[in-house]
Amino acid sequence: MTPKEKTIVKSLVAVAWADGTVKEPERGMIEGLLWAFGASDEDEQEILEYAKKKRTLADDVPVDELEKADRELLLAHAALLTHADGKQTKGEEKVLAKLTEMLGFEKAQAKPIIEGARDRAKKLAEKI
Repeated sequence: MTPKEKTIVKSLVAVAWADGTVKEPERGMIEGLLWAFGASDEDEQEILEYAKKKRTLADDVPVDELEKADRELLLAHAALLTHADGKQTKGEEKVLAKLTEMLGFEKAQAKPIIEGARDRAKKLAEKI
């Protein structure tokens, strides 16, 4: 797992806390990303421990450390994460809008990224 990938996953933890709790579907998605990024046992343990404490976008998303491609990846995964439990809450919608702004995307730039992730989330939910 690269340092950028670790930053992205830690940032996603803040998104997972959007509705005040990290539920099982969100935890499962974070664990899946750890696997996909090839996290070592130590990295996995560190991030899962990190996820136990409430995180916020303002305090826990180091935007200045992310390049444009990393920001797009973060936004896409964040959009997926907000649909992890099958529905996007108003709080999750607001967090996603705030993240979009923080990452420096115009609404028109973010729209295809978010819609693509939402469509993938729906397809995945249909398979489960």
